Amino acid sequence: MCSGSESSGSDVHSVEQAGQAGCAENQSPVAPWKQIVAGTVGGVCQVLVGHPFNTVKARLQAVSAPSTGLAVLSMLLKQEGARGLFKGMGPPLLGTSAICAVLFHANGAALQATAGIEDPRNTDAVPLHLVAVAGAAAGAAQVAVCSPLELVMIRLQTQHVFSPGRSLYAGPIDCALKIVQAGGARALYQGLPATLLRDPPNYFSYFLGYEVAKRAQTPVGGSSKDLSALQLLAAGGVAGIAAQLTQLPMDVVKTRMQSQPDANPLYRSTWDCYKVILLPGLGCFRQADNTYIYSCGVTKKTYAEGGLAAFYKGIGPVLARAFPANAVTFLGFELALEALR
Repeated sequence: MCSGSESSGSDVHSVEQAGQAGCAENQSPVAPWKQIVAGTVGGVCQVLVGHPFNTVKARLQAVSAPSTGLAVLSMLLKQEGARGLFKGMGPPLLGTSAICAVLFHANGAALQATAGIEDPRNTDAVPLHLVAVAGAAAGAAQVAVCSPLELVMIRLQTQHVFSPGRSLYAGPIDCALKIVQAGGARALYQGLPATLLRDPPNYFSYFLGYEVAKRAQTPVGGSSKDLSALQLLAAGGVAGIAAQLTQLPMDVVKTRMQSQPDANPLYRSTWDCYKVILLPGLGCFRQADNTYIYSCGVTKKTYAEGGLAAFYKGIGPVLARAFPANAVTFLGFELALEALR
């Protein structure tokens, strides 16, 4: 409670003023540019730790043939060496920084609009449903930045899947230009519907998971601002796991949509991609004329290539990346915001 006691005397009055000053300091608003800078720092931390895992995940999700994260990693190292793990890192280093800048600023703005919170770290008393709603709103806000940047990143990461032994793009700029040449500027937003379906639920779970994990570690009567760096890392890791388990099915659809060739796309729409992945597991198959037939002769191999399990393809590298990458994201954000105060 930020209130002084009803006592007389100069000493008590001085303590009262000091308490009010402390409360004012704790409630002082955080300027938007500080949230943007802190979000950028968090994004850089995320890419430096998580990009190799993301490369393996993208290649695993891009193809329908059954495989494992270790098999993809082994083939990648054999064909391209360790440098292949960092292929396409330029766009996410810039892009994820921009995405996290928008994301954390939008989350702060949403918290202020829904709960009157002017410091995004001061959420101990905010109802959890408002924390989650603010996260979902932030996820929707960053889609316009996220979708084209992830498209370029995925094309760079998966080019050798569709063109073994030959690079399709000289780099991120060349990749973006070739995408525009093939389909115009709107082609940069290929996979946008899937991204819109993925991100609000993703960040709903993300910020909710972080808040729940922080509160679980905060002593009774204490404040989450007193948590150690290790505890913040743990909370960020939990947030990453929660978000990935929520968004992975639609992330598989988005990766398929964004990695398919421009000349002969495999999927006509997000819904078509969803059906192509799901229906084989139910015994339904797409024919050459884009109609569907049902067959009860579903083999184990078919189940491995389609059905609900296919939506969790790449879960190994996804979860292996989720904890450390998001742990350092939140820690980077918190420390940067503290340094800027």
